[in-house]
Amino acid sequence: MQMSNIRVTYSGLLGFIIGMISVITGIVFTLIVTRRLSPEEFGVWALIGSVISYFLIVEPILSYWTTRQIARGESVATTSLFYSTLFSLGQVPIYLSLAFYLPSINPDYSYSLMLAAILLPVTFVSQTLVGINQGHKPHATSYGFLAFELLKIPAGILFVVLFDLGVNGAIFATFVAYVGRLTTQLYFAKPQLKKQLKFSLIKQWIKTSWIPLYHNLSHVIWALDVVIFSIITNSVIGIAYYSVSLTISAIISHAGMISQALYPKLLSNGSQTHVQDNFIRFMYFAIPLLGIVIIFSRPALFLLNPLYEHLSIPVIFLGFRSFFYVITSFFYQVLLGTERVDEENTHHFKSLIKSKLFHLPTVNLIHHSSYIIILAISTFLLTEQNISDLELVTIWTSISLLLSVPFLIYSIILLKKDMTFSLHYSTLLKYLVGTIGMIIVFLLTSDFIIFYKISIYEFLPGAIIEFVLCILTYLGITYLIDNKTRILFRAIVVEFMPKKHSI
Repeated sequence: MQMSNIRVTYSGLLGFIIGMISVITGIVFTLIVTRRLSPEEFGVWALIGSVISYFLIVEPILSYWTTRQIARGESVATTSLFYSTLFSLGQVPIYLSLAFYLPSINPDYSYSLMLAAILLPVTFVSQTLVGINQGHKPHATSYGFLAFELLKIPAGILFVVLFDLGVNGAIFATFVAYVGRLTTQLYFAKPQLKKQLKFSLIKQWIKTSWIPLYHNLSHVIWALDVVIFSIITNSVIGIAYYSVSLTISAIISHAGMISQALYPKLLSNGSQTHVQDNFIRFMYFAIPLLGIVIIFSRPALFLLNPLYEHLSIPVIFLGFRSFFYVITSFFYQVLLGTERVDEENTHHFKSLIKSKLFHLPTVNLIHHSSYIIILAISTFLLTEQNISDLELVTIWTSISLLLSVPFLIYSIILLKKDMTFSLHYSTLLKYLVGTIGMIIVFLLTSDFIIFYKISIYEFLPGAIIEFVLCILTYLGITYLIDNKTRILFRAIVVEFMPKKHSI
């Protein structure tokens, strides 16, 4: 039975709105952490996040097929959650045994690395619940994300500021936030979890586990950059620089929330019209967010900590990389959503290996492996020349950016081969005009509005006023020159009225 009640517009807009709220909460939490932790401590915190991600490589065995099967009306949620809990708990002792050997950089943080084991089960199970809700109520993932973002601020204030626990405080705060996210996700997944356990499913998932594992392998390789950089440079300062820059540039990734319901919609009964319309809405937010990252790179860095004010170039490089990456991901999700090879649950090896379920992860694997190899060689050679951490991070981010371009082009080629798809250059040009107008307003007004004072209370009001002014400029220009924008504004009003919709 195929499902048709997934609301692409509603879920996408809700996801984006919550994503923007998370930008604010994320900056506040990062502000708490960066202003209370030294660059070395913040580097350790980033390293913990990277190591945790390696232990999530097996989780897609469950969530990958769960989303696809639930979107097509199959009852697999209870089984998926049951095995996710078992797998996550089984990984804790493995993590602890490996974490014991990780603090070679600075043994003072060995306890923090081992304490971070509490994050593994909640992160693991949370991802599985995302897979469950993504298949039947994509907007539920947004509510879970919102709970996470709202909880981590008071938890951060409690553990990092009031108790002054440093890295350990950040771990406790994140754990509390994940518990809130899990609770919220469980609430929305409850109808699916009333179904009976199907132990035979795990055999099927394990048999075809090579597809999601292969799919996730490229992401694990991608996350090796932080560990490789720290090992070669024997320092976590560069990691702190990179992580702070990434925190700001990652704002662009929230544009992808507009498309969070497109994948399950295509799996059930979506059409090419959904793809085309969703792409235009997606780009309406992605383009100005890139502009925001560029012009607000220095103010955002100063806000996080004046020590990081000199990192504008890495932020801008990562901003363009995030922009290219989120577009590429959009195209890949469309291609995966239109793949029908697994629709009858036959999962023949020869069919799977010829499908997009195998081809696209292979492309990602080539991309991410090339990135890691070039980064490792470049960092090793440059470290021998004793250049600064800032220069190393600038080169690191430039490598990442340059490699993203050819793979974006290839994703466009693949999509155009698979379906009739137009990039609508005239519409995108209007969004670019609106973004340029926003940048001009910033250049003309920022010196009179933003004052770079060490005190947050003197700096933040001006930064907020400038930010609101820039956003209003973009919205105003695009509303005046673009009919699709006016249609989008009307759609926002209609979608959030108390009526039922199927789109």
